[in-house]
Amino acid sequence: MEIPVYFFTGFLDSGKTTFIESILRDPNFSEGEKTLMIVCEDGETEFDYGLLMESNCIVKAIEDQEDFNRMFLEECSRKYKPERVIVEWNGMWKLTDLAPDTFPKGWMVYQTVTTVDARTFDNYFQNMGGFMFPMLQATDMIVFNRCDAGTKDIIKNRRVRMINRRADIFMDYPDGRSEVYQESLEANLDLSKDIVDISDADYAMWYFDAMEHPEKYAGHTVRFLCQTYRPNGMGKNNFAAGRFVMTCCAEDISFAAVVCKHPSAAKLKDRDWYTITAEVKHEFFPEYQGMGPVLYVKSLEPAKKPDDDICYVK
Repeated sequence: MEIPVYFFTGFLDSGKTTFIESILRDPNFSEGEKTLMIVCEDGETEFDYGLLMESNCIVKAIEDQEDFNRMFLEECSRKYKPERVIVEWNGMWKLTDLAPDTFPKGWMVYQTVTTVDARTFDNYFQNMGGFMFPMLQATDMIVFNRCDAGTKDIIKNRRVRMINRRADIFMDYPDGRSEVYQESLEANLDLSKDIVDISDADYAMWYFDAMEHPEKYAGHTVRFLCQTYRPNGMGKNNFAAGRFVMTCCAEDISFAAVVCKHPSAAKLKDRDWYTITAEVKHEFFPEYQGMGPVLYVKSLEPAKKPDDDICYVK
């Protein structure tokens, strides 16, 4: 039997407890299943234990991250025999620290939700980015609580959508209103040109746009400065071309690369600089685990490393 596990993470007083109680009251989520709730911190808001009893919910508290391990969870599974598991995760613990074999057989993480207090988000982001960034990056849903008229600008300025392009983002207001946060991330490029030049300033937005909407660029020829890389197992005529991109802070710098095809791919050295001109096609490729932009290289000219080799999201 598969046991779904739901993680709720966020800093103290971000609204985790209130959000969990709201879904326990939702008949579309809770139909009396035997639920094990593992609480990993003492929040300022206590659970409504009457609601927990009505929801057939058993609460188990732990204080130390090392106690959240396979042995503890298997004991909970044998003792309580839950049909699903809710984890109120401590925001100061990184989900990325969990070992792959932490969960008992049959336990599957279905969803991770991160709650954020909109009033303190900017301050936390500036001073605790090392905790905030991986929290936002690893989640399936981000819920901003206690929003006001300036929250949208803060979310945009902190590039939350760029940190996590797949997560649903919701904004909840004190008056009970809820709103889906939407933001256009399209690259502002002139696709009518024979060769679409992608500057260092435009590369990050183009990359994310091309990965999300590869069909938009199919048939167009692009040109940009890049570094080359050949992962192990890549076909002899294939390589990756990209740039190191920083979305919001040093912790999130990553190599944003697209798949390329060229007969001399096997001769390329990792981290060498080139100006690449290539036609974009929308194709299946194993590295994408599906469809994506594949660049058929027309020319590959050696180039100099720029003074600043990081591309930034505008």
